[in-house]
Amino acid sequence: MRKKVCMESRPLPPLSDLLPPELLSKIADGLSLIDLLSFRSVCKAWNSASSTASAQNESSYEPWFLMYEEHSDQCQLLICESGKKYTISNIPELKGATCLASNQGWLLLFKPSCGSIFFFCPFSRAKIDLPKLPAPQLCEHVAAFSSPPTCQDCIVSVISRINDLELELNVLHRGANGWIRHQRNFTPWPVNRIECGAFHNGEFYFFACGGDRLIQVAVTTAGNLQWQCFSIIPVSAPAPAPAEDEIVSLRDEMGYLDKKNVKQQLGMGRDVSISTCGTQIRALDGEDSVVFNENESIVSAEQSSSSKTKSPDFKGIWIHPRFCQISPIHQSW
Repeated sequence: MRKKVCMESRPLPPLSDLLPPELLSKIADGLSLIDLLSFRSVCKAWNSASSTASAQNESSYEPWFLMYEEHSDQCQLLICESGKKYTISNIPELKGATCLASNQGWLLLFKPSCGSIFFFCPFSRAKIDLPKLPAPQLCEHVAAFSSPPTCQDCIVSVISRINDLELELNVLHRGANGWIRHQRNFTPWPVNRIECGAFHNGEFYFFACGGDRLIQVAVTTAGNLQWQCFSIIPVSAPAPAPAEDEIVSLRDEMGYLDKKNVKQQLGMGRDVSISTCGTQIRALDGEDSVVFNENESIVSAEQSSSSKTKSPDFKGIWIHPRFCQISPIHQSW
C-alpha cells in the first residue's frame, strides 16, 4: 500500500537573501541606465546595493526626451534613436515645475507657485535646493549653468526679459547665500524673445530673436559682468566677423522636435503642442552645439482676435542619459 506524501509548500526567500550585497553592487555597476533603473525598483535591498552605481557605461551623446503634463507627477521617456518608450512614475518634483535649463543629466527646475528653484536628476532622484530668486515670478526666462551643481566652480545664470529693451540677469555662484541681480538696457537693440542659453569656453551665451542675435555674458568670480551683443551671420554669408564665426557652431540644433520625429514616435498628432527646454551637446570632436528651446503655443480661432495664446498641452525636456549621484554634503547649495 502506497503512502501519500504531503509536500509542504514553503515561501521563497526574499530576493535580498538570494545574492550577497557585494555581488549585487558589482552587477549594478555594470548596468546601463535603463537596466539600472529597473534593478533599483526590484526591492529595497537591491536599491541600497546600487547606491554607488552611476551607469557610467552609458555612452550616448544624443539627449533623451522627457515629456510631462504640468499637473502630473509622471513623465514619458523617449529614446529617439531606438524609439523605445518608458513611463517614469511618482516624480513630484516635476509637478507644476518649469525647466529652465538642462545639461549633463541635471535639470534646473523652477516652481512658480512657491518660488523654489533647484537642481534635479529625474533618474537618480537627486535634488539640490538653491536660494530663492530675487523675483518670485519669472517672465520669459532662460537659464544656463557652467558645470554640474556638485562642482565647486558651478555658476548659474537666469536671464529674464522685462520688456523689449530691458533684460534682468540673476547670477549665483556655488556656495553663495544669494543671487546677484543685474539689469541691462539694450536701446536701440530690441530683444523680442530669448530662446536658449549655453555655457561655452568660460562664458554664458543667450540666443535671442529666432537665433539671429546673441548676448554674450562673461561672469567673473567676483560677480562682475561684461556684456557683448552680436548679430549672428549664417555660415553661408560672406566674410562673417571673427567673433560671430567663432560661436556659430553653438547654434545648429533648431527644430529638434521635428528633426527627431518626437510626436510621431510618441503617437501624438500634429495639433498637440509641446513647450520644450533644450540642452547642450558635446560631440565626439569636442565642439559644443545647442538644442534650442521650443514653444508650440497654439492660437485658437476664438482667441486670435484677442491675441491670447493657448498654453502648451505638454512640457518637454531634452536630457542627457546620466545617473547623477550626490553625497550628503551636496544636499544643499
